[in-house]
Amino acid sequence: MTCRVAIIGLGMVAKLHVQAINSLNGFEVYGLFSRDYLKTQDFAKNFATKAKTFKKFEDLCGDESIDLVLLLTPPNARFDYVQALAKVGKPVIVEKPLERNFERSQNIVEQGKIHRSPIGVFLQHRKRPSIEVLKKLIDEGRVGAVATVEVRIPWWRGQDYYDQDGRGTLSRDGGGVLITQAIHTLDIMLLLCGPVKEVQGMIYTSSLHKLEAEDFSGALLNFQSGARGTLMASTTHFPGFKEEIILNCSKATVNINGADLKIFYHDGKIEHLESGSQTGSGSDPMDFSYAWHAGVLDQFWNEFTSKQEIQISAESALPVHRLIDAIIHSSELGKKVTI
Repeated sequence: MTCRVAIIGLGMVAKLHVQAINSLNGFEVYGLFSRDYLKTQDFAKNFATKAKTFKKFEDLCGDESIDLVLLLTPPNARFDYVQALAKVGKPVIVEKPLERNFERSQNIVEQGKIHRSPIGVFLQHRKRPSIEVLKKLIDEGRVGAVATVEVRIPWWRGQDYYDQDGRGTLSRDGGGVLITQAIHTLDIMLLLCGPVKEVQGMIYTSSLHKLEAEDFSGALLNFQSGARGTLMASTTHFPGFKEEIILNCSKATVNINGADLKIFYHDGKIEHLESGSQTGSGSDPMDFSYAWHAGVLDQFWNEFTSKQEIQISAESALPVHRLIDAIIHSSELGKKVTI
């Protein structure tokens, strides 16, 4: 049975989602919708010639041929779509972030619970092979307990990126580097290391950019496990360098550099998993593979159709939203906060 997918929102990431859908057996791009119908038609002509174009969102909601909806609008334009789709029982996968802050993200999750309709999220870095391998090694105790954590996200975005309508604004995006760029790496950090219980945060808008939100952030992290960590997230590092997570554990040191993984065991053994994939760290925010998005799609649909619990669910994104809000709140207060 073919999974017929509709896409809402046809911005720069939509083409990548079409590629992800087309790469999977048993999936097809069935329908397209944006607020600008001429744009919808143009997108279909260039990237999805067989797709049905919808003038009205209500028509998409009422089309019983649609099996799954991908919601790719800006964060401030999500809730009404999610609410309407959940009411008619259409499964939805939402682009990251869920919404502009933790509270609004909770509202998204709540719609799925009220209407018993599954909602997923594209936190696709969880599907990186290196992360899946490392998560298994940590769960099995192979690298030992995590003692200290270092997270660096030295990315770059030019002013032309922030000059686009709504980019880096609180009203549309909900913030800057933390919620738009760093969210994936922070989500991976939480997946591997567990929850953060206290944070001392700092956010800053540098002289290198003109935007409302932050382009630089730092934080000291106190994990529930007892581990301690540091964070630096930035879009001020020209020309852009790979993000890095270093885990110093009781049996090994783990280095995640971009999509690559190295493990240095205390007994002298070294393991290396190199992917060659880019993660969007440089001036081109779309310089990354669609394969991880395809992995999220495939996993969500398999879990939904077999009535399993959705693993990369909207609810599973709440911890990273809570952490981002806490870093910002700590910076505003100028002191450590408890999460």
